[in-house]
Amino acid sequence: MTGAGLTNGFRIRGLNQDADRLAIQSTHQTTRPLGRNRTPGGRPQWQEIGIAQDELIVCRPYNGAPVIEIQGLGGPHGVLIVEATRQFTRTLRNGSRLRVELGQDESLVIKTETWRAGGREHPASV
Repeated sequence: MTGAGLTNGFRIRGLNQDADRLAIQSTHQTTRPLGRNRTPGGRPQWQEIGIAQDELIVCRPYNGAPVIEIQGLGGPHGVLIVEATRQFTRTLRNGSRLRVELGQDESLVIKTETWRAGGREHPASV
């Protein structure tokens, strides 16, 4: 079995009204808005997203300052690396959560621990 079908994952949800203006962009998937879908009890709903080893996901707000929560779901490519452009770099292990308050014009980059840039040849393991 090749590693092409194996992915890590994370869950994400918006916690304020500006989360409606957050776009989730990927090098492998189509861009989608986060939104603030609500459960019948009124709590923000989680969205699950898979991330491949050589994939980058960027969460970018448009005209707002969203507050989001991310939870790592684990996977074969190690922990997730979460980088806020002006604030911090954190790692998310399976089950750990991170609450992020993004400022205007600030984005969040998510990648796997074993991330490899696409388009370059990688030496074969011996």
